[in-house]
Amino acid sequence: MTTIKQLGIIILLSIGSAFLIYNVHPKRPALYLVAGQLRPDEVTLSEVLEWTKGKGVVWIDARKGEDYRKGHVEGAFLLNEQEDFFALLEPIWSKIQNLSDRPFVVYCGSEVCAASRKVADRLRDSVGIAEVYILSGGDGELRDAGLIN
Repeated sequence: MTTIKQLGIIILLSIGSAFLIYNVHPKRPALYLVAGQLRPDEVTLSEVLEWTKGKGVVWIDARKGEDYRKGHVEGAFLLNEQEDFFALLEPIWSKIQNLSDRPFVVYCGSEVCAASRKVADRLRDSVGIAEVYILSGGDGELRDAGLIN
């Protein structure tokens, strides 16, 4: 066999196996993003505002400290990955423990921001908070609603 035929066979086998695995795998990823489709741990601002009518929520600002100081949701705690997470957590630890029966909502500086996901994962894994959500829309959504002071 020539090298080109071998290469063609390898490519066809690779494409075929990828297609088969994608169609059979129970947790296959979406190949495209649908507008308005949220992940299971993401919430909209309207959902969060409904929660505030009950026992309330705990806001976590995952933006940089300088952005937090320029303005944030009233009562929000600053926790981010750009600075030392545990150094930021230490002074607010007792407050967070007292509020752990409420849902925690993490927001960051844009609609597509990895910082809020990292902070949410840290709150779940390292701190042990079970009910942690990520705000879809980021701080832009909060500004539009007049919630960032």
